[in-house]
Amino acid sequence: MARGNLPVINPPPRNAIAMPDGRVTPLWAHWFELLHNRVGEAAGHTIIGGIAVFEETIGQAALASAAAVTVLLARSGERWKIREVFLSGGGTNFSGGDRLLSIGDGTAIYTVIPAATLQSLAPARWGDTGTPYPATAAHLTLASDAGINVTAQYSGGATDYTAGACTIVITAERLA
Repeated sequence: MARGNLPVINPPPRNAIAMPDGRVTPLWAHWFELLHNRVGEAAGHTIIGGIAVFEETIGQAALASAAAVTVLLARSGERWKIREVFLSGGGTNFSGGDRLLSIGDGTAIYTVIPAATLQSLAPARWGDTGTPYPATAAHLTLASDAGINVTAQYSGGATDYTAGACTIVITAERLA
C-alpha cells in the first residue's frame, strides 16, 4: 500500500465520547478534531476547545467617528488571552487620513498598527514593525476581563481615513 493511502485505525473507546455542547463521537480522532476546531460565531454556536482563530475585515467606514469593530466576540463569562495578532496583506490601502489602528479590550492595548502600515498594507505578524507588541509589556500576557470583546478602533492621528480596508486575524486562548 502506498504511504499516503495507509488506513487510520482508531480503536473505539468503551463508551461514546461526549463534547461539552452535547455532540457525541465514538472516535478519539474525531473528538480531538472537534475539541480544537472553532465551530462558528452564529447565534447558538459555541467555540469548542481552548484555542480559536478570529478573522475580521475592517473597513474605514466602520471605524469612522470613533466607532469600534469587534474582532473577538467574547460571550458572557469568557476570558481570552491573545496569542497572535496578524495583519493580512489583503485589503485596500487606507488613504485620506493619518490615524493608527489600536487592537484592545478597553484595559489592554495589544497592538497599535502604525498609519504607514495601514497606508501600504503588507502582511505583518505580532512583534513586527507593522504590528508591534504592546507598549505596556504586561499587556502581552494579560487576559481579557470576563465577557469583554477585543475591538479595533482608531487612535492617534487627527483625520479619519476616507478609503481602505484590512483584515485582522487573532489567535486566542480561552481561559474561562
